[in-house]
Amino acid sequence: MARNGFKIFDADTHVGPPGEILERYLTHEEKSKLKEWEPYKWTDPQTGHVMYRRGRRKYLRRLGSAHPEEAPPRTSRFSGKLKHERAPLSENDPADRIRDMDTEGVDVNLMLPSSWFGTFTIGEDVGLELAMYRSYHRWMADYCGAFPHRLQGVALICVRDLQSSLQELERCATQNWPLAALVYAPTGFPLDHPDLEPVWAACQHHDLSVVLHCFTTMPPYPAGGLDVGENHWILRCAANTWSIMRDVAALVGAGVMDRYPRLRIAPLESGHGWLPFWTGRMDEFAHMHEESLPPLRMKPSEYIFSGRYFQSIEMSEGEKLTSSVIDLMGEDILMYASDFPHAECWFPESVDTVMAWDLPERVKRKLFWENAIKYYARYRDS
Repeated sequence: MARNGFKIFDADTHVGPPGEILERYLTHEEKSKLKEWEPYKWTDPQTGHVMYRRGRRKYLRRLGSAHPEEAPPRTSRFSGKLKHERAPLSENDPADRIRDMDTEGVDVNLMLPSSWFGTFTIGEDVGLELAMYRSYHRWMADYCGAFPHRLQGVALICVRDLQSSLQELERCATQNWPLAALVYAPTGFPLDHPDLEPVWAACQHHDLSVVLHCFTTMPPYPAGGLDVGENHWILRCAANTWSIMRDVAALVGAGVMDRYPRLRIAPLESGHGWLPFWTGRMDEFAHMHEESLPPLRMKPSEYIFSGRYFQSIEMSEGEKLTSSVIDLMGEDILMYASDFPHAECWFPESVDTVMAWDLPERVKRKLFWENAIKYYARYRDS
C-alpha cells in the first residue's frame, strides 16, 4: 500500500486496550486484585469500554477565574477540519484498525497504550502493575499478530520492579511486535537514574528503541503538570513539551548515549519546533555548567546529530516551522506521526495534510518512512 507513491509509517499512535479486554489475559488471582480498583472504574457511555481512572486530575479553573469550577463543560475537540470518525471497536478487532489505516493511507502504525494505563503506577500493589503490563504485552502479541507487518507496539517497563520488568522484556524481545520500550517512571523519577542502566543495556542488546512519551491528566503526571494554575489549556500547551525536553536533556547529559553507542531514542507527541533552540541551549549550558554533568565524549548537539536521535512531528506546527527545523537540523531526524486516535489527530486528513506541504520528494520519503524504519530498526517489512 502507498499514498501517492509514498509508504507511510505513523511513528506515534495509540490503542486502548480497555480493561475488560486486558482482564482476559490476567490470572484468577490477578483479576481478584482489581476489586480494589472498583471505585476508580469508568465505563465509556459510547463504547461500553472500561477504564480505571485512579489519580486522574481535572484542572477545573478557567483562565481569568479566581477559583476552579465545580463542573466545567470539559470537552476535547479534534484539531482537524473533519470530525473524527474512526472505527468504534478497533480494540476488539484489529481488522477495524486496518480499515482506519487504509482510509488514512497508512502502511504501519506504531502503537502505545492509552493514557489511563498509567493509573497503575500509583497503586500500592506493584505486582498488579506488573500484571497489567504483562497482560498488555500478551494482548499486543495477539492484536499485532493478526497483521504483523502493519501493527507494531512498545514494551512497558515498570520502574518499581526493574528485575521483573527486565525478565518480561527478555520474553517480549523474542517476539516480533515490539519495536521499542517505554519506561513508566513514577512522577519525579528521573530517566538519568542509575537504576535504569540495565534497561538501556537490554534495549541496546535487543535493538529496541527507547520511546520518550508522557501523558497529561493521568499518572505518571508530566513535569510541571501540577504547576499550571489548575488550567487544562496551559497544561496541554506546556506539559508534554517541557516533560520531553527535560527527558532528552537527562539522557543526553547523563552520557547514556556514550555508554550505549547503538541505542536510539526519540521523543513522541511533544512537538518538534523546539528542537533547534533546545539543542543550542544544551550545548551552551553544558559548557557553562559542566560540573553538573558527567564527562561527555561529545557536545549534546553531536548526540542529536549522531543518527541515533529521532523525533516525531506534530502537524499543528505546520509546513513553515517543519521546513525550518529540517533546514537547521537536517533531513534525518523528523518522523511523520498523527497521534491517532487522540484529539491532536486530524484523521482522516493527517497524511494528506503533510503530503501537501511544499517539501522536496526526498525529504517527504524520509519524513513518511525512511527515518522511522531507521529508528524502529527491528521493523521488518516482509
